[in-house]
Amino acid sequence: MSLPLRPLLGSTALATMIAGFSSAALAQVPPTTTSEQYQIQVQTVVEGLEHPWGMAFLPDGRFLVTERNSGNLRIGTPEGQLSEPLEGTPEVFRFEGETDRSQGGMFDVVLHPMFEENQFVYLSFAKPSDHGAGTAIIRGRLVEEGQTARLEDVETIFEMNEEDQDSSGLHFGGRMAFNPADNTLFLSIGERRNISRAQDPGDQAGSIIRVADDGSVPPDNPFLQDEEADDKIYAIGVRNVQALALNPDTGELWAVDHGPLGGDEINRIEAGQNYGWPYLTSGSDYSGAPMGVGTEHEGMVSAFHSFEETVAPSGLAFYEGEPFQEWRGDMLIGALVGQGIMRVAISGDQVAEEELIELGRRIRDVEIAADGSIWALTEHEDGEVLRLTPADAPVAETP
Repeated sequence: MSLPLRPLLGSTALATMIAGFSSAALAQVPPTTTSEQYQIQVQTVVEGLEHPWGMAFLPDGRFLVTERNSGNLRIGTPEGQLSEPLEGTPEVFRFEGETDRSQGGMFDVVLHPMFEENQFVYLSFAKPSDHGAGTAIIRGRLVEEGQTARLEDVETIFEMNEEDQDSSGLHFGGRMAFNPADNTLFLSIGERRNISRAQDPGDQAGSIIRVADDGSVPPDNPFLQDEEADDKIYAIGVRNVQALALNPDTGELWAVDHGPLGGDEINRIEAGQNYGWPYLTSGSDYSGAPMGVGTEHEGMVSAFHSFEETVAPSGLAFYEGEPFQEWRGDMLIGALVGQGIMRVAISGDQVAEEELIELGRRIRDVEIAADGSIWALTEHEDGEVLRLTPADAPVAETP
């Protein structure tokens, strides 16, 4: 590859860009919001979480929720109760240099597709090492006794290659998605703010990883026959994917990637493909300078869809349920800069509809409960769990 790379903005300007909102007190979450089809009731189920990042529903309707900065995992209930931190979680990496705006810490939580049989919980996180840190996954068995819960039989099933780890506090990726058809697990890894790494199939940074549920290499991974590539890589050329999910109707894997300044994009992820970062982007450098070569290039997959305005996507769910029937099959994407949920309807090979459901909060993750209600995590020091239902639907009582 001989295409020129342009450097990105320095660390001081980047820190300003990613700072988001200060720790000043936030206004109350609005009790209702509107969309094109619905008046929506917004209920605050839980508050007081420290930068919550990932969430997964347990079979009985309770939920697991991670806290990025502290590295905690907690159990919450629809009635608003929140457990003490569970024992058995791993130590996490938090950058301790000139800025406190590290993106490292605890990331996502997912359940094994056969959780009711094996009780396996998976956590992705920034794992500290002699080289700095690397994105990793642990698997543990959830054990509950009375009012206490913990993870047992904890083991690291994936850790970035030692040579791919570094001391950067940025762009870890960290979102996971299980494929229940074969129990393989996908993980996004950011390019760690070193843009050229995303084009190296031998470097796990800037890629989508695919492993079996025990961390081993699936026999049909796309780069197994390439001696210069990493055998756990499923796709390359991504920047910092924090929104990743399988469409339950089609089984397709979708990712929503952070652009630089603008250029947030949706991609349908296929085995062995190159999604072009940093050559393909509709965004620009944080200084405003142009980046890349455009939105098309031979041997690279162009974005399925690029957002005209910055979304800062994190968290993705495909809507299934009865309460919001008009949205069935639509993407629901957490919007950090957009401060809400971006709803995207896809028809064939194009986006047919796009709207922002405003919530006045940086949304880090989106999940769908068994009753079809939409749940969202707010990415703040005093983070919340929100529940969205049509305005004419009943609201769960909190103590």
